[in-house]
Amino acid sequence: MAEKILVIDDDPNVAELVKLILKPRGFLIYYAVDGQEGLKQAYELQPDLIILDVMMPAQDGYEVCARLRELSDVPIVMLTAKSQSSDVTRGFAVGADDYVKKPFSNDELVSRIESLLRRKKSTDASANITGYSDGILEVEFASQKVTLQGEELALTPTEFKLLAYLIRHPQKTLSTRTLLTEVWGNAYSHDKALLSLYIHQVRQKLKEEESEHSYIKTHWGQGYWFNPLPQTQKSTPVPVVTEQEKVVIEQENEEKKEQKTSTPFYENKLVWVALGAFIGLIAYILFQQYSSFPFLSIPNEGHTTIEAYMTVEGFRETDVVGVRGQICVKNTGQSPTENLSIVNTVQINSQSTAKNISSTVDLSKNPVLGPGTSNCYPFEMTFDPALEQDAQYRTTTVITITNHTGLIAGSKYCPGTQPCPFGPEITTELFLPKQ
Repeated sequence: MAEKILVIDDDPNVAELVKLILKPRGFLIYYAVDGQEGLKQAYELQPDLIILDVMMPAQDGYEVCARLRELSDVPIVMLTAKSQSSDVTRGFAVGADDYVKKPFSNDELVSRIESLLRRKKSTDASANITGYSDGILEVEFASQKVTLQGEELALTPTEFKLLAYLIRHPQKTLSTRTLLTEVWGNAYSHDKALLSLYIHQVRQKLKEEESEHSYIKTHWGQGYWFNPLPQTQKSTPVPVVTEQEKVVIEQENEEKKEQKTSTPFYENKLVWVALGAFIGLIAYILFQQYSSFPFLSIPNEGHTTIEAYMTVEGFRETDVVGVRGQICVKNTGQSPTENLSIVNTVQINSQSTAKNISSTVDLSKNPVLGPGTSNCYPFEMTFDPALEQDAQYRTTTVITITNHTGLIAGSKYCPGTQPCPFGPEITTELFLPKQ
């Protein structure tokens, strides 16, 4: 059955252009001239995807998108001539799945639409999964309720969306790009630091550091996968053995004993295993005793420890609202920092808003800190403020280094042979100046 696409745009030329591009590819195209008609057709047609213009009279695209999200989770592509990141961020905040900037190429529009439709089919295929329960962790998709050992966890909408997507694909490695696209949209498909931040936050709320079981596993260089708690194994019933079968079993056991006793010692595997272990022990003792000689010494990779603090303030200017400050980092370890990066996230929470805005701090002027050195990195982020007076703003800064001393390769929380990329985290509450 052909997939239905609804175009909501007050410019008939744009609608006709979209129709000319998509109709030859087998799509059924419907058209609405404004937001009110678009909402009506969306309810009646139940389209597979909606293309929505931002600049429209009466109701703009942002308002229409928010209303559409109250009706369904249909994929929404917003068309806009605006190029500021704040406009794109606002679109994602009200529920858009992707952005296409005017003017657009035919191939770009088609690829974006086909990508969203593939995602929708994948989501529909896993829609029969209504939640997860193992007796310790309980997740209900419909109510977005998460409890751990009977205690309800306070996950943000984005954190829940990330956890739910992982649960819907258990024991399957999901690439970083897939997770970013599915949870945040195509605009964030390369923001690996953002995903690392949220994975860390969900793991903290699941209290994985206090538990022997880890629900979210890392496949180094590939992505992440959900690891369900193993179910209790049922005991296998003991088979009934007849007297005749007992005699046969005893005879077989006697023959095995005779074979073991008649085997020459040099053919016994246990002898060779023990001999290898003994030789290894002797080699280790000799190495410890004579490793001071240059030809035997193996350099130990040093680790880096980080001390950091942050100053941050909210500001309002003529047309801009945001936060600014600086993050000061000091290397108190014995080695230079490796792959240092800093990600800032502003969390906005109010009665009707729960969203996160992230940015990466520019470290190009001083990307490596040697032992005992420090540097301060300024940052500034702008965004649309929440309308409620009681809105809360929180900044979270995550500093990432691959040779952090707390997560050594091969340890419990850092499996594999590579050091885990993580460092300190700083969280600050702040208030924006009143208008």
